Amino acid sequence: MKWLNFTITKLTFCLIFGILTAYYSTISSATSCLIFGALFLSLCVFFWIAKKQFIQTIYFGIVALLTTVSLGMVIENFHEEKNHTSHYSHTHTIENIQFRIHEVLKSNAYYDRYIGNVLSVNDSVVSGKILVLIRKDSLTKTLPVDAVLYTKKSLSAIKSTLNPTSFDYKAYLEDRYVYAQLYLKTDEFLLAENPPNTLYGYAATLRNTIHERLQEHHFNADALAVIEALLLGQRQQISKELQTNYVNAGAIHMLAISGLHVGILLFLLQFLLNPLCRFKYGKSLKLLLLLSILWSFAFVSGLSASVVRAVTMFTAIVVATHFRRQTNTLQVLTVSMFFLLLCKPHFLFDVGFQLSYAAVFSIVCLQPLWKKLWNPTSFLGKSFWGLLTVSLSAQLGVLPLSLYYFHQFPGLFFVANLTIIPVLGIILTLGILVILLAYFQILPEFLSSIYSEIIQYMNAFVSWIASHEQFVLTDIPMRLLQMIGCYLVLIAFAQYIHHPKRRSLQIALCCVLICQGCWFLDRFQEFPTEHTFSIFHQSKATILARQEGTNLQLFHNLNDSSVAKNYTIKQQLQKDFIENVTQDSLQNVYTMNDSQLLRIDSLGIYQVPTLKPKYVLLSNSPKVNLNRVISILQPEYIIADGSNYRSYVQRWKAASEKQKIPFHYTGEKGFFSIFLEK
Repeated sequence: MKWLNFTITKLTFCLIFGILTAYYSTISSATSCLIFGALFLSLCVFFWIAKKQFIQTIYFGIVALLTTVSLGMVIENFHEEKNHTSHYSHTHTIENIQFRIHEVLKSNAYYDRYIGNVLSVNDSVVSGKILVLIRKDSLTKTLPVDAVLYTKKSLSAIKSTLNPTSFDYKAYLEDRYVYAQLYLKTDEFLLAENPPNTLYGYAATLRNTIHERLQEHHFNADALAVIEALLLGQRQQISKELQTNYVNAGAIHMLAISGLHVGILLFLLQFLLNPLCRFKYGKSLKLLLLLSILWSFAFVSGLSASVVRAVTMFTAIVVATHFRRQTNTLQVLTVSMFFLLLCKPHFLFDVGFQLSYAAVFSIVCLQPLWKKLWNPTSFLGKSFWGLLTVSLSAQLGVLPLSLYYFHQFPGLFFVANLTIIPVLGIILTLGILVILLAYFQILPEFLSSIYSEIIQYMNAFVSWIASHEQFVLTDIPMRLLQMIGCYLVLIAFAQYIHHPKRRSLQIALCCVLICQGCWFLDRFQEFPTEHTFSIFHQSKATILARQEGTNLQLFHNLNDSSVAKNYTIKQQLQKDFIENVTQDSLQNVYTMNDSQLLRIDSLGIYQVPTLKPKYVLLSNSPKVNLNRVISILQPEYIIADGSNYRSYVQRWKAASEKQKIPFHYTGEKGFFSIFLEK
């Protein structure tokens, strides 16, 4: 594959390897800088020697690649904010905090959520990001970007996932350099008057103004949410139901500004700015305007990984076209990836970034192969076949990643794409016009009504596709080794079809064997051999599980409708290699090994003759005197799950500490697991 021979491709792979090395190891910033400095000096020496040699050696290339690896280590350590002495984590005692709102996140039922930049702690200038959660009440108003807050509340650690296989929000935030959180009520902070504005604040103000002007035209809530997602990159207002419909229909990429949206915008700008080419210096002015508008659009839409990737790629294409340089799409993609990772190395761990590049690389590599199968001559045939093959190529490219992260596949994705993509250009063009007219308050009612109807019809169509749940394949397990094996097979067979040679076929078949080996190795490593009894954390309910190899028995007090929606139970049912699953109501006594677990529920019954349980589980807030329970039962462990009142838990914790008995609250320490003997 020629792409692998490009110098920028080799450098990008080395940069990624360096980032991963620094991310998963404990190499310090000083060490990585020392390694980079030594290799860079060696590179300069080898470059000077290479200039004087007629026959080049391999040593210069090897040193260049190693230097790029060390560069990846340096930038990863440099961007790791905890490595900076000015980071707030190096402050031992925090008495008062000043921070600025950097980003407004989607609110939940109880809190308005923000990402804040810490400005000072204890009147000393510091830096770093925090998660800010402000309790909702009747007087709560969403704070704007750039708002500066003062508080004397202390930071708290972000909790790790409380149940196995659950989404680890702590790790997700740490990949975005957020290491602490701050819970506030409306009377626990002061707002600064007339805080200084940043570019992010100006962009957010512009988005808020557009939102208010659009609201004046009484757009439907879902329609307005989709308009803002399509054109402003803001998805906070999208309801969970609507987002689920787009996911199940395989059209969620429509709501994330990506290469498709930026490409349509660039085509429109090229058309509008073409008359400038008739004037002297018109082409240079056109280039300057194109780049300015593209990057302004990226900035206003929030600089997400997908939009930055798309704008970076099209910037390279526009610049190369302006200077009449031949452009190779794969090279342009690789260049954009290289420079994006230089600026933001943790884009590498962003799911949207991964899916975006996988889709575009797949389209570029696979779509020419479909033309070999059928290359229609009519305009209608070309359009239909082009849309179908682009959609199919993109889905093949993201399929292993989608299964790895989301464990589902939308079977009717091609129906949504074939219907929506042909009119997406009209929707975006009309949407830009609607936003501009609304901003200047000259949007006519008939145009807003027409556009609202179009968006509502699109939402209804997506909902209709998503309603065919039998075509949404769910609960498909996929792990890292399996995903890597699938990509090896996909790449190898694409290469063979491009260049049908014997050697390519041999490599493809070897990749099939490697993929099979990955699956067998994963099955061998992950095959359940342990026997465990687990107590999960669940608010207002109790969920227990006994797993013996491939057999799983669940105990809970949820009703049928709650069971179908419960994430913890769903994750347990999706576990690999589980052959037999049974669900039962809760019991009061469970036997395990040579001991028992006694569950004390709201009835408060615990005096059972001859029963001396090793574990006591408190659930549903029993009104018992724990000191008396301990003196009578003499357990070795006290466990409280998420079904209890917090005030009760604190009282039990104090009593257990006084009696010097280990106390485990699942709301703080996560699930509790007991290993059983076979």
